[in-house]
Amino acid sequence: MNKDDTEDSLGIMIGEEKPPELPKKEEKKVELPAPTERDPKVFAIKTQVGQERTVADLVIAKAKKTKVGVHSVLAPQELRGYVFVEADDVQALERVVKIISYARTMLTDPVPFAEIEHFLTPVSAVAKISEGDIVELVSGPFRGEKAKVTRIDDAKEEITVELFEAMVPIPVTVKGENVRVLKRHDDK
Repeated sequence: MNKDDTEDSLGIMIGEEKPPELPKKEEKKVELPAPTERDPKVFAIKTQVGQERTVADLVIAKAKKTKVGVHSVLAPQELRGYVFVEADDVQALERVVKIISYARTMLTDPVPFAEIEHFLTPVSAVAKISEGDIVELVSGPFRGEKAKVTRIDDAKEEITVELFEAMVPIPVTVKGENVRVLKRHDDK
């Protein structure tokens, strides 16, 4: 038995030999149906400022009662005075909006999904906190204590703080939503 026979039987390649090519799988193209006029669209409803949640709840209730094709309602906290409604029929939705007291008007042109997509992703609790910020703990055993942020863990949405009034500076790790920023590090 020579050396080459042993290497070939073990599957070892010598030199510039190429491995055998596997047959390629045919990719199946999935064709999505073209959008039709009956597909749901997103419409904006102008509301009284501060009554967005009330209008959203009333739209849902009235749509169920009148069996209007409303699929979803979005009342983002960051955008005051507007509620977004995904519906099939614009005329039926307009009739529902007319009987809601805090709704002002409805924009009949559909809102492109790209314009409201950013409201659908949650914002990180530690996104606006940076190292060196002065924070107040709003829940937990140290509620009401003031502390300085020493480390931020974005993946776990946790921050490590050092309490001001502690005898010994012990690092305490808390969730990002359990603190309120009092003073930014870059503020003087």
